Amino acid sequence: MKTKKTAKKMFTRNSLVWKLLFLFLLSGISFGLSAQEVKVSGLVTDAKGNPVTGVTVSIKNQTNHQTNTSSSGQYSIQASPGDILTFTYIGYQTEERPLKANENIVNIRLTESAADLDEVVVVGYGQQKKTSVVSSISTISAKELAVTGRGLSNSLAGKLPGIIAIQPSGEPGYDDSNFWIRGMSSFAGGTSPLIIIDGIPRSKADMSNIPVEDIESFSVLKDAAATAVFGAEGANGVVIVTTKRGMPQKTMISTDLQHAIRTPLRLPKSLDSYQTLKLYNEATWNEKGNPTSGWLPTYDDNTLEKYRTNIDPDLYPNTDWLDLLKPNTNVSRYTVNFRGGGDRVRFFTSGAYYTEDGLYKSNTVENYNANLKYERFNLRSNIDMDLTNTTKMSVDLAGYFVKQNAPIATADQLWSIITLSPRYLFPMMYSDGTFSEHPMYSAGNVGTGERANPYNMLNNMGYSRNQEVTLQSKVNLVQQLDVLTKGLSWRGAVGFDNLSQGRTNRTKEARSYYANSRDDNGNLIFGQIRGGAALSNPASAGSSGERNIYLETALDYKRTINLHDVTGLLLYNQKERQYQNRTDGLDMLPFRKQSLVARGTYGFDNRYLLEASMGMTGSENFAEGNRWGIFPSVGAAWWVSNEKFWEPIEKTVSKLKFRVSYGRVGNDIVSADLTRFPYREKLNEGSSGYNYSWTGGAGVGNSGQGSGSPGAGIIENDYYTPTLKWEEEDKFNTGIDIGLFGNRIDATIDFFYNQRKDILIRRNTVPTAAGLRVNPVQNFGRTNNRGFDFNVTGTQKINQVNLGVRVNYTYSKNKIMEYDEITPSFPYQSYTGQRIGQPFMYISQGLYTPDDFIITRNGNGGETYQLKPDLPDPRFAVAPGDIKYLDLNGDGIIDNYDQTYNNGYFSASAPGIVYGFGLTADWKGFTAGIFFQGAGQFSTNLLGKTENFFPFQRSITDAALREEATNRWTHLDPYNQDVLFPRLSTANNGNNTRTSTWWYRDASYIRLKNIELGYTVKSDWVKKMHINAVRLYLQGENLHTWDKVKFWDPEVTARSGSRYPISSTWTFGLNATF
Repeated sequence: MKTKKTAKKMFTRNSLVWKLLFLFLLSGISFGLSAQEVKVSGLVTDAKGNPVTGVTVSIKNQTNHQTNTSSSGQYSIQASPGDILTFTYIGYQTEERPLKANENIVNIRLTESAADLDEVVVVGYGQQKKTSVVSSISTISAKELAVTGRGLSNSLAGKLPGIIAIQPSGEPGYDDSNFWIRGMSSFAGGTSPLIIIDGIPRSKADMSNIPVEDIESFSVLKDAAATAVFGAEGANGVVIVTTKRGMPQKTMISTDLQHAIRTPLRLPKSLDSYQTLKLYNEATWNEKGNPTSGWLPTYDDNTLEKYRTNIDPDLYPNTDWLDLLKPNTNVSRYTVNFRGGGDRVRFFTSGAYYTEDGLYKSNTVENYNANLKYERFNLRSNIDMDLTNTTKMSVDLAGYFVKQNAPIATADQLWSIITLSPRYLFPMMYSDGTFSEHPMYSAGNVGTGERANPYNMLNNMGYSRNQEVTLQSKVNLVQQLDVLTKGLSWRGAVGFDNLSQGRTNRTKEARSYYANSRDDNGNLIFGQIRGGAALSNPASAGSSGERNIYLETALDYKRTINLHDVTGLLLYNQKERQYQNRTDGLDMLPFRKQSLVARGTYGFDNRYLLEASMGMTGSENFAEGNRWGIFPSVGAAWWVSNEKFWEPIEKTVSKLKFRVSYGRVGNDIVSADLTRFPYREKLNEGSSGYNYSWTGGAGVGNSGQGSGSPGAGIIENDYYTPTLKWEEEDKFNTGIDIGLFGNRIDATIDFFYNQRKDILIRRNTVPTAAGLRVNPVQNFGRTNNRGFDFNVTGTQKINQVNLGVRVNYTYSKNKIMEYDEITPSFPYQSYTGQRIGQPFMYISQGLYTPDDFIITRNGNGGETYQLKPDLPDPRFAVAPGDIKYLDLNGDGIIDNYDQTYNNGYFSASAPGIVYGFGLTADWKGFTAGIFFQGAGQFSTNLLGKTENFFPFQRSITDAALREEATNRWTHLDPYNQDVLFPRLSTANNGNNTRTSTWWYRDASYIRLKNIELGYTVKSDWVKKMHINAVRLYLQGENLHTWDKVKFWDPEVTARSGSRYPISSTWTFGLNATF
């Protein structure tokens, strides 16, 4: 009896452990019956009757019992007569409503708050009331981002207007997307946006390592009115991530548990050994001119049959190197956070764990594991304190710890060798357990040699373990100064971040052999290739560190006088970045910047809005006297729908606002070609300088007559250029915000035009006669970038189903207006006037046919080909089936002068168009969503890594033919132009591998990006466990892609697809709040 009471007591104890165990069991049992309580529902609207999304609806003094309004402002909650319903939302006054007997519908109209919490849109160095914003800003909630993987960046494309993004790799830990705000505007300097996390400039890696459950809002600042306050860092746009903070409520615990299965997309499929060698015979036959006699194939029928039947896998292998990969990988993510507080102290704390393994099948003997594995641990604590009625302090602490395991060879090296290694060359391992290798392997290409065994590269070279610890901190103090003047306040902030990285390697070498025959007893006859070495002890492969210090002080002013709203900001900040253990001495010097910021806004009667701002930036990367720049902006807006004359159509067009802005911003991120302090003269000691004899001797110099060793002279690598400065960009933006039918349809559209000048480059056109060893660095070059982006959302309730739709679109077109190039002989070869990254290539006119040649036969019946005199000379020996090119300049020769930028294709770096659209629905606790994302004006080069795609490009030992190689030109159908590959040959065919329109493809695509199904459990069992809500959900990501590339994912534009693949993902998750 005592045991039963004890067990009952343990089970009913309000224990988090028991709750979590219950949640796991819940997925396997029925949902139970709904609670027998009064269901209260209703609609929450603003002062104009528009629905308000995300309002917290709770029962007073029962903070564990709450819900939120849907996208249409609807809510439902279980309550009892006499309970007080509380409606809370940032920017509005809290409403309380007692529930009467027999009342089950309660509609609430919220009133905007006059307190500081009115400012609900995050802007540069502050917040603004959304209705007072004149700039172009896109925002999205963490829930809408629907992040299922490691970081945020892979969820941005198509979700936010203005963001252009591609994901070039799926490698765990290195799968971040490259993204730009409204495209690229510089062909030399940095193009990445500035990232601000909780008011501190931080890296893209920091952003990617934030658990999405920690994020309150994600904002993208796009025009000068929004970014000019960031001065010389604002030209590429700004991303602002704001994490969650505490609220005055009882502590709420939220946990999210996820497990995902990932499947790689579009792995390259290679031809088997038999088919590959038959095609090699065909290639040799092609080169002999299709002889009728006297030709012997390299691989006779007997040899081919042994490969076909796989009779002896050791000597006639058919090794599928994709067997080194697992069909699926696992991803797990667990988060828990605590949110609450009182009138004086509020807190948000969280912890998270994320792990993902890689595709490689690694041998785990001897404690050896070279498979990819990524693990991350996160902790965060945001605490807000009201020290007095006028003094507030916040302390933010965050950190993440990353552990990575990987092969010694890089992912690109491994994928290159896996996709390049022929199936017929050698087995993964001989049948007796002997490690295999090819004789053409040499010590000079250890780890990267194209004849190296991929199995050995993965399992017998070694592995590395990387660790990274990042700690971030910020202390913020705010003092109200109403005692001086109403609406004035001061704030100060100190930030300190520290990053430490370390890497440990363990290396080994297989004792490998090659066998090409058997002895009389059938035993393999081996020749040794490598001697082998045992797995080494762990050895440090280097460590590094980085510290970032941020200081900020500011005066804020905000006041409303009758119909006049006025705000002001004066701010100073400085940043310092310190590197540790860098090999470049210049990098050991601290990087420093200082900024002064001013902003003023004025609004009259919520109708007319004005804003002016200025960022003044000082960078130590430029010479004294030229280190400071001023970057101003102005903006205005008109709320047309707040005019009295608008009232007759207000029910149809419920919102209409016009915005316009203009300003100048800067970019001080220099290109990778330029070193630190590019304005300074740099002297180096090097072999290209004059050599001197150090001691004695009759002579000095290179004559060797001195008695001592020669000493290297000093050479000038860069020249003193004190006029260098940052790039500058003038931005113009005009936008319209419109709402229809009570804002059930809400749309924003912006048009932009940007002009960038003074691009910092190393000059290209300095004549040799100038006598300069290296070309000087100067501000030279101009571009413009124009386009538009829009976002449309809609909500509608049909019976009990709430529907939501979202569409966004971004179009960006840049143009090089001034580029440092020698004026070409032909205008079509000028980079000036083109898009940044525009490919330069020949124009294909299909394939040569027999009609293009005068054909004769030699003694063996082989054909010889002479182009007809009316056709241009391609400067290579060509035959039917080779690629024919357009002679653009008409000189009768196909050469470099026939390449053009005007070829109909776009850059492979970044798409010009990105869009997304989706639909959501919820009904009685069930939710469903689908989202599509696409890109356009985007290209890929199939010969990005020629030897990995073109058959037999280098030799028979470097030829892993893709299945598509069968789609080639043949003599059996010499007029067929509808093929992928031209005539096969056995070595480098310089004519057919020219960069041309034959090999380029339109990489535009549309992808089924996300699908989600969910159910929120409402049952007696849940409430008995003191759990507010439990939600089960299933998410799918990257489920299908429609495109014209086909061979690999269209976002993987480099290396002919020989890169770690992107994956599709299915995620099962469970979310609970206590």
